[in-house]
Amino acid sequence: MNKAKILVADDIKQNVKLLRVILTASEFDVIEAYDGEEALEKAKSENPDLILLDIMMPKMTGYEVCQKLRANGMTKSIPIVMITALHEMDDRIKGIEAGADDFISKPFNKTELLARVKSLLRMRQIPAKEEETNILESVLSGLEEGVVVTDGQWKITHINQTAKELLDIHETDVANIDIQTHLSRMNLSIPVNTLLTTREKTTDFQILPANTQTPVSLNARMAKLFDENGNMVNISLILNKERKH
Repeated sequence: MNKAKILVADDIKQNVKLLRVILTASEFDVIEAYDGEEALEKAKSENPDLILLDIMMPKMTGYEVCQKLRANGMTKSIPIVMITALHEMDDRIKGIEAGADDFISKPFNKTELLARVKSLLRMRQIPAKEEETNILESVLSGLEEGVVVTDGQWKITHINQTAKELLDIHETDVANIDIQTHLSRMNLSIPVNTLLTTREKTTDFQILPANTQTPVSLNARMAKLFDENGNMVNISLILNKERKH
């Protein structure tokens, strides 16, 4: 898993060094900037996951950096934590107006700092995952084919309505079954063990009628994805009703 990348911008080197020690000890990657212009340049070139931004810096203040970041489409969604002097409410009000997400006071409290950083990183990740899931669900729902996607342990991660109907999987069953177990109960044109053990990237087979109540055969294509170490990380199953000529 990639480490979160944090840009620390402060013209006082001792502050940057202290923040680097705190953040790297918690498994974050740290990028350093020592004035406002450098902070703006590195925010654009390094695409950090979060920025710790001092207010009083040479060449460009933290307020100006924040405003420019919020006005740029590439950087507008990066969480920004402004570093302020203790009890200076005016700094915080100006920071909010400039687009800051949160504040941390000098001298730094390690526990508070890490709590704020981790909270903002979580908040940034959740919408991205939800958006990705919603897009995938929308694509799958529009397909005529049945589609099932699983993880490397055959647990279903995504399944569209067509696949549920073709495989007779009910909504309440999705979280409790894996596709391996479900296929083993069906009448397949090849042994289910072949599906489990094959190292082929794609395997075509048929799901045959089990009885007169289910007279339709299904054509199926199973695709396996392997990582660089040869471990299976993902399986997809595409299903079509067999067309009669």
